Amino acid sequence: MRSLTIWALPLMLLLLVAALIWGLSRAAIDVVAQKAVSPDSPDMITQRGVLVRFDEQGLKRSELIAAEVRHIQQQDTMLFEQPKLIQTEPGKPVITVTGERGKSILKASQVWFYGQTRLERAPFNGQAALLIRSRDIWLDQASQQASSNAPVVADMGPHHAEAVGFVADNNAQTLILKSKVKMTYVPTARTALVGTAAQ
Repeated sequence: MRSLTIWALPLMLLLLVAALIWGLSRAAIDVVAQKAVSPDSPDMITQRGVLVRFDEQGLKRSELIAAEVRHIQQQDTMLFEQPKLIQTEPGKPVITVTGERGKSILKASQVWFYGQTRLERAPFNGQAALLIRSRDIWLDQASQQASSNAPVVADMGPHHAEAVGFVADNNAQTLILKSKVKMTYVPTARTALVGTAAQ
């Protein structure tokens, strides 16, 4: 009887410990499985991300570079630190937008630039480069429009404008200043000659 106790007691203790470990692991797995993943939690974080958009023919149309990228499942949202977006549409000037932080939704078809933002349209069809400095700029890549309701400073060659709010349309090549507009317009030599001849 004593020999039976000597080898049976440790075996029973071992089985009891194994059962406790198994029970605890099952309980932990159940708790993790029951905990729902928040749709607002990032499912990807990367340093130095590059997001490139292509058209139907496989040609690059835009490139967004950021120091850090976080992806959130809800609305396919991406959050950017120090983003720089370069748009290259055929037959249109290159647009470069840089900001402090950014956010895109729906496969980067819509992008917001938060904080101080600089939007530059490259020289095009004999026109000087257009430089827009503002805050919190929204960009719709499909319609090629950028807008903000914040104060804005715009410079194009010798021309200078300040306003509150703007809408820039790359398709129509227009810049609409919404309110409180102050502007310095320097006429070209040809415009000055036409004005002098008319007098």
